[in-house]
Amino acid sequence: MAMLSGTNQRLLRLSLQAAVNGLVRNRLATVAATVTMTLMLLVLASVLVIRAGLDAALAYADSKVEVVAYLKLDATEAIADRLSAEIRGIDGVREIRFVSAEEALKEFRQRLVDRGEPDLTGDAGGNPLPASLEIALNDPLDTARVADALRTIPSSAEIERIIDGRVLAENLASITSTLRLISLVVLLGFALAVLAVVVNAIRLAIFSRKDEIEIMRLVGASATWVRLPFILEGVAIGTIGALVTLAVFAILGASVNAIMLNVFRVLPIETSEILAVQVAITVLGAGVGLGALGALLSLRGRLD
Repeated sequence: MAMLSGTNQRLLRLSLQAAVNGLVRNRLATVAATVTMTLMLLVLASVLVIRAGLDAALAYADSKVEVVAYLKLDATEAIADRLSAEIRGIDGVREIRFVSAEEALKEFRQRLVDRGEPDLTGDAGGNPLPASLEIALNDPLDTARVADALRTIPSSAEIERIIDGRVLAENLASITSTLRLISLVVLLGFALAVLAVVVNAIRLAIFSRKDEIEIMRLVGASATWVRLPFILEGVAIGTIGALVTLAVFAILGASVNAIMLNVFRVLPIETSEILAVQVAITVLGAGVGLGALGALLSLRGRLD
């Protein structure tokens, strides 16, 4: 058993050496396969980050989908209380928040400060913003129904206009679905390209090492040990591509975070450690898996 273990260790060491020599000997094919693998994994990592942003955007939009009833400028707080009581009778309403005209102006000015924009509200000669009722819903899908119901309550004449977030939610869901489909098609295309390049690289390695393969067979190496160096080459190509991809993302981490914040400006999104770990695991798994799969495909029907 100890002798068998020693033999296996020696064969494994020889397989590793053969894999390294093969990668160096066929450096042009190795570089081409590694570059293609890296490009595919960069796209994969980018898709994962963007998808995380889109998922957060959808969750944020769902939480913010509400109906806002803007009251007439002369509406008093007593009118707002009466409206609130009537609105609570509408099915699907979770919470109602009264925002006075003064609070609305204060919040508007704070948003201008956050965006770094000048405050010109002082030139209006008064408060141009009306009081409002912000109506949170149990289900975002009820937005249209609740908005329509507001127009039928007894005190609806006190409402100047009604705004709901259904258009935002619908548009965001549509955009997200489209981007997911496009990213899936792109990833599949890159994956097929990677497999093709890895397969060709391994086949070139097989043709260039016919003599070594014959020697291994003559000394009694099994088909598994003969194939192992080529599988290790595929895994090495995938691993190198994954490490290069992760290094690029580590270097550009701050820039990626800034881009995410700019694209999803109104959303509380930033790249987290959890997302970084998920991206790293996925990229490494995809790199190693595609490299090994490409090698296995190139060995299919060969070296039996």
